[in-house]
Amino acid sequence: MSQRKWVPLVALALVVVLALVVVAGCGSSSNSNSSEASPTAQTPQQVAEKILGHAPTGLAATILDRGYVIVANDANYPPQSSVDKTTGKLVGFDVDVANKMGQILGIPVHFKNPAWETIPTGLNQDKWDVSIGSMTITPERKKALDFTDPYYYTSGQVFVKKGGTQITGPADLNGKKVGVGAATTYYDYLKKHTKAVVKTYTTDADAFPDLRNGNLDFVMTAGPTGQQAILSGQPFEFSGTPLYYEDLAFAIRKGEPDWLLMLDYAVRQMHQDGSLTAMSKHWYNGLDLTVKTQ
Repeated sequence: MSQRKWVPLVALALVVVLALVVVAGCGSSSNSNSSEASPTAQTPQQVAEKILGHAPTGLAATILDRGYVIVANDANYPPQSSVDKTTGKLVGFDVDVANKMGQILGIPVHFKNPAWETIPTGLNQDKWDVSIGSMTITPERKKALDFTDPYYYTSGQVFVKKGGTQITGPADLNGKKVGVGAATTYYDYLKKHTKAVVKTYTTDADAFPDLRNGNLDFVMTAGPTGQQAILSGQPFEFSGTPLYYEDLAFAIRKGEPDWLLMLDYAVRQMHQDGSLTAMSKHWYNGLDLTVKTQ
């Protein structure tokens, strides 16, 4: 075969090969797009309908139409939530839980960080859609709000300056100056069970400087919150054993059954897939607070 005839044949063969590659590539791209658009990639509306068994109504429908959920929590309550000094971002256990909830329901999360005592009123005034901020379920709060199933459990614990008094029970707080966050269950407990001189702060963490400088005898807060202060190098220690344990849950305004069912679904999924346990161990020094101990 001459060289003149060989060259065109080679060119023809290359054209055929390239055509096959293009066809194969198009076929691969088509398969990939088909996979991405598979029925398992559900929209938030479809996720909601699957959970509820019907199209969402009320606040649930409003949130889906808006395209994001507004979550209220406390930005000065480490390790549950606080602003990272390096990045300026909101971080913590409750922050991770809220973002995971949004991931499960397919709804982006926008955070608001109001003063703790204003959160219940804000829920009922539609300023935010849900509180994911370690709110304890209490009979009094249940009169104004609805709660999901608990997502974790924590202790009501007294803390003292290092080397200070170790209490044996609530009576040991009588006549003592005890700092607590305003509108907290710790305030309610002290008023009901002790004769302590109770001083309130915007948030629990704000009480610790006064404990350090001697203006308070004790601080009462969640066990993990005080532990976080100790781990950060502050001169405090646990005083006695926990006075009680609490069930903590998401809170919403009353009368929104669809939204409550969707949130309960998210909490249930996080318990079942182990993500709540993993987040607890990450933020609470290896402790799994998602399992009730008492």
